[in-house]
Amino acid sequence: MKPDCRIEISYIDPEVYASLVNHDLRKVILKTLFALSLYGPISKQQLADNLGIGYHQLIYQLNNQLSGFWGVAKEEKVRGTRKEFIEPVNRHAIYITLGSGKSIFMVDPIANLFGPLSEVGIRCDSCTQEESDTCMRHMADNPQFDLKVSDSDRAILELNGREPPYRPIDIAILAALRGIASDERFVVSIPCASCAFLKRTIVIEDSDS
Repeated sequence: MKPDCRIEISYIDPEVYASLVNHDLRKVILKTLFALSLYGPISKQQLADNLGIGYHQLIYQLNNQLSGFWGVAKEEKVRGTRKEFIEPVNRHAIYITLGSGKSIFMVDPIANLFGPLSEVGIRCDSCTQEESDTCMRHMADNPQFDLKVSDSDRAILELNGREPPYRPIDIAILAALRGIASDERFVVSIPCASCAFLKRTIVIEDSDS
């Protein structure tokens, strides 16, 4: 089963962001979890084996440091024990948080982007202008998006290293920031017929869990 193409921008607490982005193992766990479970949930042992770390080391990180990012999708009984299959709470998610001076910080596990937006950029940067324009045309038909970038919007993007022509996630981030300002938990969905980024970067072989 191929994954549907959708991107959702969600806000995470700055402390959660800091505990993740400053720890290499946690970043690798999150990136690998998102990639391996793109087509369906995986077992914890499968995730540990893929990472090349001990099962108990993985469980400690999942339960104590990354608990907000994953959940149990199903359970099976294997030789009298319970085997859990896990997946991201939202496998479509790109997370942002805010710092001083209107700095935006990015966590995009599938794209392996962890850090200041001005430094790591967005996954759309790997797309051609034509591919980006295709998604922008789709967004133009969606009433939840205002593709007009105001002077204040432009100033925020420029502070974070983003220059025109703006790409879909630039616009989605602006929409999410407006939601934060109104005290709403704002999630943006961008459905596409196909995602050039996913086609290029996510290649997963079917394997037994």
